Amino acid sequence: MNKIKIKIFGSQERYLEDFYNSNYFRFNSFAFNYLLNKDECEDAVQDVFITFLEQKKTFTSITLLKAYFYTSIKNECLNRIKHNLVKQKYFQEHLSKIESSDFFLEGVLRKEVNGIIYNEINKLPIMEKKVLLLSLKEYSNKQIAKELNIKTNTVKTHKSRAYKTLRNQLGNTILLLLPFNKKKSKQNYFL
Repeated sequence: MNKIKIKIFGSQERYLEDFYNSNYFRFNSFAFNYLLNKDECEDAVQDVFITFLEQKKTFTSITLLKAYFYTSIKNECLNRIKHNLVKQKYFQEHLSKIESSDFFLEGVLRKEVNGIIYNEINKLPIMEKKVLLLSLKEYSNKQIAKELNIKTNTVKTHKSRAYKTLRNQLGNTILLLLPFNKKKSKQNYFL
């Protein structure tokens, strides 16, 4: 296994592994001043080492090399803090909506309705089932025909039969929810 060397002008090269081992805990402790989470500190320090490896920089002294790492670790920590603040802000902005009983009831209703609809879809003949499931994934009739290697008119026939069967089994009310579920499918609202 080839050991990776750090190039330092005017002095002997050092192995990255030795530099890593002799400074890793010191760098983690420095990162802890910013992040206050041991695992996140380790991730930040490791990310800086990986970035360093990819850049293949050369330094004039070991002091400048360490300064590079301290600065890079500080920047990595600040970026992580900023990212966490953005996530917290998003969460705070949406917290009242998420905590609302309407949001809860809508989620429960959607899951229950989806379960009922999919149970009935699973009972359909195989081609009607395939056509309808692709349709719910927003495939066009032409795309469904190509995917299933059938004609576009055959797709329309299977779709019509599937909707008729579902209408008979579920009634018109639940079928009205299919377009609602179709829109929400991009946001992972399906089962």
